[in-house]
Amino acid sequence: ATFFARPSATVFKRRLHHGPLSGRTDAKRRAEMMAAVGGDAKSEAAVNAALKWIVAHQMADGGWDFDHRAAPACRGNCSGHGENAQARNGATGLALMALLGAGHTHQRGEYRTSVKAGLKYLTSHMKVDGNNGSLMDKEGNMYSHGIATIALCEAFAMTRDQSLAAPARMAINFIAAAQHPSGGGWRYRPRQSGDTSAGGWQLSALHTAQIGGLRVPTTACMKFSRFLDSVQANDGAAYRYDRGSKSAGLTDVGLYCRIHLGWKKDRPALVAGAQRVEAIGPSLSNIYHMYYGTQLLYHLGGNAWRRWDARVRPYLVTRQSRNGHTAGSWHFGSNKKNYVQRGGRLYVTAMAALTLETPYRHERLYK
Repeated sequence: ATFFARPSATVFKRRLHHGPLSGRTDAKRRAEMMAAVGGDAKSEAAVNAALKWIVAHQMADGGWDFDHRAAPACRGNCSGHGENAQARNGATGLALMALLGAGHTHQRGEYRTSVKAGLKYLTSHMKVDGNNGSLMDKEGNMYSHGIATIALCEAFAMTRDQSLAAPARMAINFIAAAQHPSGGGWRYRPRQSGDTSAGGWQLSALHTAQIGGLRVPTTACMKFSRFLDSVQANDGAAYRYDRGSKSAGLTDVGLYCRIHLGWKKDRPALVAGAQRVEAIGPSLSNIYHMYYGTQLLYHLGGNAWRRWDARVRPYLVTRQSRNGHTAGSWHFGSNKKNYVQRGGRLYVTAMAALTLETPYRHERLYK
């Protein structure tokens, strides 16, 4: 079953030829996408340095930890550790997303050994109950599950390794089972009344599963669309955190989800909302909103994307650490609201790398 926005005929033919995530693994295709969309030698060097730092902070058991100090290669030499040491699945999923985004799988690439160990960590820590597989953990909750599911589904989509098919399917089944039955959202725990932030990660996992050819439950997507209706403002041009919130602080996430759920590019609410996001500009102290704003405007393209990219890309390149043991990483922002204290340097570094990988991580949905 399918629900998400389908690419144009031209893009679909290209995907048949190159594969759905070919910008990651095909050097020629990546060069074409970067030339058309953005990215340069400096940003690619920053991504490579970030991945080197991430791999150097892998734990001995193959996973990652937001409190990176315990990594054998670190031993406390890097500042800015995260507080959520009991969100291992989420930390591992986020690190894997950054590696997979640059084309490294467990079968190919410089870091294939690290990716293989990370995937093994996730599959061995999945809690299976019938056809459902949970990757929740104590401090990462549904966030950890959504992020780890994206990593599993991306690895499957990029390699078609059948050993990953069953874990990916069970993780998707768990997302459907954990959805609030009437409200249609996701939050911290299964079947809780939803919020836009947690829901964005679950929807991204469902979309990635479809890219990989896995069955996506249509009803889950329809219910989440109705959830977005319940938290929207300005006729769908802005989005609140949840139904009780007054401020529209998650407009970038809400519109990003609407794109994947099939809104047309010229829909007035999408146009107005994106214009507002671009006018406010990237939050240079909040990597979460920098990431989501980048995804939103990348898919929309045009001058708004070019202006946004011209601010974000050089900012991240210049803010990357180049000294000592932290070389290749990022750590900026400080309050708990933007997750930096909880996720620390690993979180910021993975999210920054994913942001810089945007020009080739996915094909644009609008052409």
